[in-house]
Amino acid sequence: MLSGFSEGYWLHVKWFIGEEEGHPLPMAEVLSGPFWLWFAVTMAGLLITAIFNEPLQRFGLIARLHHTLDRFKAYVPIILRVGLALSLVMQIATHSFLAPELAADAWWIIALQAIALAALIWGRTMPIAGAALAVLYGYAIYQYGWFHALDYMFYVGIIYYLVIHRTYASSSATPVLYFTLGFSLAWAGLEKMTMPELSYGIVQQYAVPTFGFSVEHFVLISAFIELGLAWSLIVGILNRFVSILVTLVFIATTTVFGFTEIVGHTIIHALLLMFIIEGEGALRTPFQFHRSPVLRYSFVLVNFCVLLFGLMALYITLGS
Repeated sequence: MLSGFSEGYWLHVKWFIGEEEGHPLPMAEVLSGPFWLWFAVTMAGLLITAIFNEPLQRFGLIARLHHTLDRFKAYVPIILRVGLALSLVMQIATHSFLAPELAADAWWIIALQAIALAALIWGRTMPIAGAALAVLYGYAIYQYGWFHALDYMFYVGIIYYLVIHRTYASSSATPVLYFTLGFSLAWAGLEKMTMPELSYGIVQQYAVPTFGFSVEHFVLISAFIELGLAWSLIVGILNRFVSILVTLVFIATTTVFGFTEIVGHTIIHALLLMFIIEGEGALRTPFQFHRSPVLRYSFVLVNFCVLLFGLMALYITLGS
């Protein structure tokens, strides 16, 4: 079931639709009866995970697993450097930058990628790699616009991590990575929610099993799953478990969609491996901000609504 679902909801449509264009539906059309049904199911799922977040952490086997993973935290920066280096090599080989569909059509783009790659060799030169990536991300915004560039918001987190590594602000790197990767996953979920026709074609083209659901319901369910997992990463609910789940799903999609998925997801695999090892990080997560359980659960649910409807309004505005 996991691999089947993954083929639907972790497919990044823009990598496969070529020159075909789409525009988000008006919010009134998105907020249909099925939307409210799966919205309610998602809210219930988030409430359950919030309630069981801390009890599960104290469970003997899980507590020992956390303790074991904590021993590898010193290797987290190396994982980022290696994962980013592999991603850059594949991007250079495929004449792309940042993502498979962004064309590296100028010599200076390749030069910046090479500079970033070389700067990753030494820990002290990581800020240079961050600066090179910042220029590339800025160019992506200029060339493709915010609507497209926000798909890859996680690069902002990577740039921040590279620049502030070994500084007094280094403890803030993990929360920023959680937020930016979660934002990217949520933005991809909104693509399926507000431009479902694009996903319908991909599901049908690759004969993705929908487990008895109609294609329309399956794509909507996939979008809500993606948004729910994104919010879990952002607020700090079951971070390691969610990271493992997303990693397994990405591995499954590679068996269906091939090398394009490898090029696009290698850097995300590195980030997820970092999350699996790092856990919640050194700072309090947003979920831990309130001491009262009731306030914590309310925080998760209310702010998920803010995330969903606020980002949806922004997505429709930029996409139109």
